[in-house]
Amino acid sequence: MMQSVRSKLVLSHLIPTLLLLPILSLYLLYSLESFYTQSLLQQLENQSRLLRDEVERNTAVISSADAAQSFLATIAPLADSRVILLNREATVLASTRVEDDARIGSFYDHPSVQQALRGDAARGVGPGFTTDVAYVVLPLHEGNQVVGALRLSYEVADVRGQFDQLRWLVLGGTLLTALLALALALGLAMTITRPLQQVSESARRIAGGNYRTRVEVRSRDEVGALAHSFNQMVQRLEEAEQARARQLAAIVHELARPLAGMRAAVETVREIVRDDPVMSESLLDGVEEELGRVERLVGTLQDLQRRALRPIRLNRSRLSLERVIRATVANFEPMAARQGIGLSVAIPRGLAPVDADEDRIIQVLTNLLDNAFKFTPRAGRVTVDAGEKGESVWVSVADTGVGIASEELPYIFQQFYRGGESRPPEKRGMGLGLAICREIIAAHQGQIRVESANGEGARFTFTLPKA
Repeated sequence: MMQSVRSKLVLSHLIPTLLLLPILSLYLLYSLESFYTQSLLQQLENQSRLLRDEVERNTAVISSADAAQSFLATIAPLADSRVILLNREATVLASTRVEDDARIGSFYDHPSVQQALRGDAARGVGPGFTTDVAYVVLPLHEGNQVVGALRLSYEVADVRGQFDQLRWLVLGGTLLTALLALALALGLAMTITRPLQQVSESARRIAGGNYRTRVEVRSRDEVGALAHSFNQMVQRLEEAEQARARQLAAIVHELARPLAGMRAAVETVREIVRDDPVMSESLLDGVEEELGRVERLVGTLQDLQRRALRPIRLNRSRLSLERVIRATVANFEPMAARQGIGLSVAIPRGLAPVDADEDRIIQVLTNLLDNAFKFTPRAGRVTVDAGEKGESVWVSVADTGVGIASEELPYIFQQFYRGGESRPPEKRGMGLGLAICREIIAAHQGQIRVESANGEGARFTFTLPKA
């Protein structure tokens, strides 16, 4: 059995050619031969009927061999067929062919002649005196009696030879067509299987860890589309591998920095715990804050792991966004006071409720506010406002911080995207917060977007359907 795609494609082109072409050609050839034979027999029958009528009007024609020969001599120049007159004993009386002179007076023993002498016409194709002929034999009547037979024949050996040549020509043409079909099928199969082989080889290289391999796209058909999609997949894999490397680096960095700070603080506390209780308390507060950062980092990683195993599950309820927003903002008021950043809320009265998971919405707001305070300098401002638009409720968190460069905006919601190199490492985070926000909002059938320019602050807005 053929296992390769190339062999199957070649056979799919070759088998119909080998089966259908000779069968159709031979059928047409035999149909043509049959049509020609029937036409020839019909012409012979028409001629024989005319001659029979002439002979039956003058039955003396078959009374003797001389009379019969004289009659046929008059029509011989006009007939291209062989005409033979026979009496009731099946004796040859005359023929339009000179080569039949030796047969005059002899008995013609042929079933068609016997059939005509019994009163029935006969026609067909069969052996003649020297070769195969198409013949028509009609009985000759005088009154109600059969007095002889009229036989017209036409040699078909040359025609059959020509048809035999046509048969061989058909077979030769079939063989040549099969060879051409084989060459064409191989060429077409190569155009399909070569890219597939390249995809297979590239897949093996990717399995070995080489994500830079690509398949050359030379066509615009389905195979070319497959190669293009394969290249896109490889590019995504390469980006995912790079993201994984960045993720690992971010995890190492985010864990190492607070741990190093805590180690230094603990060593300092050991040295001054008795001499300077105030300093000790301050250092312990810093250790506690760094421990909180580590706990949040571990919690984010755990949440990421859970979402990788199963999609986000929402515990929806009818929710007042005004209450959730004000409660979340209240948690950031101490931070705003410490950093000297203004914090304000602008929510219209009677804001429509939404059907949402309260904990998840608080997670989104907390993340957006945390980012806003992270990138807003002292004396800046963070504003939270909300409103309604159509069948949705929108919430916006805006700041007057450093902003986001335009080239970074398409990637800001991707996992592990930590921003440009111009950002300080301590403010770049792991690149998970905004990705999680987008996933949570999408699970609520909402949308989240960002508007920003470098140095002009940022505004993050998300929408939720009304309850």
